[in-house]
Amino acid sequence: MKILPYKPLLLLFVAISTTAHAQLWKRKQAEDLYWRFAYAKAIPLYETLKQKMPKDYRNLADCYYHLGKFDKAADTYKKFFEQGGYSVEDLYNMSYYLMMSGNYEEGLEWMKKYARLRPNDSRARRFLENPDYYQQLLNEKSDVVLKNVSANDKNSDFGPAYYKDSTVVFTSARGFGRNWNGNEQPFLDLFIAKETKEGDLVQPKRFMGEVNKKYHDGPAAFNAEGNYMVITRNIYQGKVGLQKIYSNRLWLYESYLKDNGKWSKPEPLPFNGLNYSCGHPSLSADGNTLYFASDMPGGYGKSDIYVVHRDGNGRWSSPQNLGSVINTEGDEKFPFFDEKGGYLFFASDGHPGLGGLDLFVSKVGHNGKYTRPVNLAVPMNTRFDDFSMVYDITSRSGYMSSNRPGGKGDDDIYAFKHLENFINLAKFYDITGTVRNKETGKPMEGVTVLLKDKKGRVVNRGITDYAGSFMFKEFVDPEGLTVEIQKESYKPVSQQIVQADLKHFLIKKDFVLEPKIPAYCKMSITPLYYDLDKSIIKEQYYPKLDSVADLMKQYPDMRIIVASHTDSRATEQYNMELSKRRAYAVRDYLVKKGIDTSRMEVEWYGETRLVNECADGVACPEEKHRLNRRTEFIIICPGRKENQ
Repeated sequence: MKILPYKPLLLLFVAISTTAHAQLWKRKQAEDLYWRFAYAKAIPLYETLKQKMPKDYRNLADCYYHLGKFDKAADTYKKFFEQGGYSVEDLYNMSYYLMMSGNYEEGLEWMKKYARLRPNDSRARRFLENPDYYQQLLNEKSDVVLKNVSANDKNSDFGPAYYKDSTVVFTSARGFGRNWNGNEQPFLDLFIAKETKEGDLVQPKRFMGEVNKKYHDGPAAFNAEGNYMVITRNIYQGKVGLQKIYSNRLWLYESYLKDNGKWSKPEPLPFNGLNYSCGHPSLSADGNTLYFASDMPGGYGKSDIYVVHRDGNGRWSSPQNLGSVINTEGDEKFPFFDEKGGYLFFASDGHPGLGGLDLFVSKVGHNGKYTRPVNLAVPMNTRFDDFSMVYDITSRSGYMSSNRPGGKGDDDIYAFKHLENFINLAKFYDITGTVRNKETGKPMEGVTVLLKDKKGRVVNRGITDYAGSFMFKEFVDPEGLTVEIQKESYKPVSQQIVQADLKHFLIKKDFVLEPKIPAYCKMSITPLYYDLDKSIIKEQYYPKLDSVADLMKQYPDMRIIVASHTDSRATEQYNMELSKRRAYAVRDYLVKKGIDTSRMEVEWYGETRLVNECADGVACPEEKHRLNRRTEFIIICPGRKENQ
């Protein structure tokens, strides 16, 4: 047998080992660049991997997403799914990438898959409440006018903030020095531009002071006087004072304008954290209320919007999460609080939108609640990232940021006007209605109205007025609540508030109440009769009255009317007194049998309610006169008096 030389086998083994080693090195380099946000540099390394692992496809798709290449992100993510081993959250991401690429129909199909596995996820529920929402947003009629401002640069410009003397401070990557790995543009700094009468921003220049440092600085917010600032800063791995940072974070800093016209050295706010970010500030006019975004523990999603308040001693309160009406399992960022109008604007990818971050508005109530957010639709929103806006309700104009195509650079600032039609949609829901008696059709006063949540817990209660009306004002998101009507002796009724009701901000629910019909209402009690000119109860009727007493003891809520009458003989006045004595004789007998007087109404009518023709001057036999000398028993049923 011929023995083959071992050398070619060895060379093949070495070649395979070298190739495998090269692949491992590329993957390691790509991952290192990915985790350092160097997406543009990581992409070619991931693309040249001959045998990609599932995580390679996932990271590559994320790189394309961060660089705004959404079609490539969606296509790459599909390849990731072909590899298997994906998580439930990946289903949501697939839907998200498809929507950002403009493929809404396929995106919704993936959202349905996600919703089946995560039915309690608020994002899925909101998207699927109205599957045609995106068509409505795309076709929404709008008077909004957008204009790309002159101050934009070829690099990223966003985060406008009103400043003093008709100027706007914004965040820009047009600086000099080192570039950031994420988009290979310079690190962000604050710039300032003049605002023209037409709303354009011109003559941009670097914002003076110690606020622009080595890494990202911005966005910022100012009080109305322009002497107090809160700024977002990027903290990289290293130390902040004595505190050690293990990864890059966003922190909020404050700075004061000193008497010499220079800004003080920014100092970190007390609620920043080592393991989470705080950024995107929005200040009230007096500088004592601050809205911001954070991914601090205890939130609803990736990043939530919070609010803090500053007391007279300059101490900030603990951050308060704005709750599930505003925040979702996704990202809520870039809040702007319009104090004059009481509106909160913010960007979100968790509420139903057109893809990426969309702009929303919510009304802030006196009770600290927020209305269901309204999507600002086209042209404010696109399938790209639309975010970071400010609004002046007096001039009905403002500025927003977007990375949509057609701009001058990456993110651009746009001026806009005529947003009021959308803002007016951000209202609280009022729940109103009426309650009427089913038998009479008349309004019912004093009826108890309850609002119950999905678990049957009472969240609010009210009472109908004289017109049978009720109203619950300033309700945020009443879907799923049940309006329940209750009144003693009536059948309770209820109606649930469903998605269709939310088309109107005044939700009307009308009710009719039907009296309960207890078993005793279906019974009848025959009259008892008297001798002429007598009010004494005949002994033969004792068993009848005993049975009436027993019946009332059997039904403790049963009430009756004891109504007595006479025949037409004797005077009307005498007969009226005689019928009164007969009525009280029956009542007193029943009292002795243990029936409380509160359960009996006593009435007497003399000769006014004859049962036959035997009136004065009419000749009638005694038997017919006897029929008029009677005591009747009327059972009082809930909501009515009727002869049984």
